[in-house]
Amino acid sequence: MNVLLSLTETLHLSPQKISDSDLSDTETTLAHMKSIGFKLDWLEKKLGEIKEKKAKEKAGKIKIQNTEEKLKEMKQKCSDLEAQLETEKAKVLAESAPLLLSDDDDVF
Repeated sequence: MNVLLSLTETLHLSPQKISDSDLSDTETTLAHMKSIGFKLDWLEKKLGEIKEKKAKEKAGKIKIQNTEEKLKEMKQKCSDLEAQLETEKAKVLAESAPLLLSDDDDVF
């Protein structure tokens, strides 16, 4: 009975608190309990739900990480383009400045 209680306690934890190792152990224990005659379909269903949630959580974290990396790259490209734009503006401004005559130039 302690094994059954332990299984239910494990499966009532949030998916984030259950390690992959705990899930594997729980799955093995559940299979053993079913093989000796316990009717544990409800626990098996709960285990399946937890495994599905954990898989979705992992996939979501990977997607977030990939999106963050893409965003970082795009921000860097944007920063590079802004710097390039400022350089071009400075060049255009320098080219459009009026020419000044100095005292050294022969006007006549």
